[in-house]
Amino acid sequence: MKFASKTILAAAAFIAAGAASAASGYVWNAGTGNGGLTFSSDALSALSASGSNIITATTIPSVPGLPGTGATNTAIYSKSTGNVSLAFNNATGVGDTLTTLQAAKSLVNIRRSVFNDDGSISQYNIYMAEFDVNLSNSTIYANLYSRTDAGTLVTYGKQAIFTADVAGVVGGTQGNIVVDSVSGGTAYGHASGSLAGSLRMNGTTATNILAALNLSTASNDPVAILVRTANWGTTSAAGTFTAPAAIPEPSTYALMGLGMVGIAGLRRRLTKA
Repeated sequence: MKFASKTILAAAAFIAAGAASAASGYVWNAGTGNGGLTFSSDALSALSASGSNIITATTIPSVPGLPGTGATNTAIYSKSTGNVSLAFNNATGVGDTLTTLQAAKSLVNIRRSVFNDDGSISQYNIYMAEFDVNLSNSTIYANLYSRTDAGTLVTYGKQAIFTADVAGVVGGTQGNIVVDSVSGGTAYGHASGSLAGSLRMNGTTATNILAALNLSTASNDPVAILVRTANWGTTSAAGTFTAPAAIPEPSTYALMGLGMVGIAGLRRRLTKA
């Protein structure tokens, strides 16, 4: 009997604690964040073999058709680390899980310059704009464009650029929004993590990029094979969020009070037993 009473007491305490600190339950507003794509040695080798370079201009170039021309570029590439940092203006989730982060006015330019026999230089450009990191399906999207020299911009639309070869989110909070504090009627939280696998370029995207850079798309071409099969690197992201801090209804306080009264009664009976 004493064992049963102790079991009931423990269960009652657990229920009361659960009511007092129920899993978030907040409706998180869209937040902001930061993150990045770190190119691997494989990726840098593929770019080098194709004679291409990564460029992130300080301001988005004034190319007719490119989004955000003239705006400050929110993507910044570091050649020394191979990292493209991204500033996310919109981070959203489902419940307490961060699912997507978008970086408006972000632009990464892959440029291949070819020296012609007549001494002129031909430039082949790939533009990846407005990056969208989707943690729920482990895919990085961007609006894809290409242009040769000063020619007309070719638009491919929003494309899946990279997908991790292992699903899921690791590190940080594993993509879960964690409550940091509650103040002035507002809850504050954060989420972070990295895609679990290595990034692989989407097959259609790889073919479009190879063709736009005036490279062979043949299945047995060494550069094409490298682009299609390379481990392109890793990605990580973090976001901060706010939510209205809901005030528990009177009935919730009443239930919690009854639970505490019940616990107190059980304790008295156990003491007498």
